[in-house]
Amino acid sequence: MATNNLIWIGLFCCLIALGVQLFPEAAFNMGVDVGASWLIFGFGVFLILIAAFVAASGGGNNRR
Repeated sequence: MATNNLIWIGLFCCLIALGVQLFPEAAFNMGVDVGASWLIFGFGVFLILIAAFVAASGGGNNRR
């Protein structure tokens, strides 16, 4: 997966998790486990860090 995709997916995960933390009642009404949103945030940060390491090692530019 390209580093650009990893960064965007990681950012999306972080924004969703922060949105759940900002609006916990609405998220709870939709059936979201508010306490587990930090796991999604951590996963987003993990994806962003992996993308940074891949880009730093030079393995992320596989354009065709």
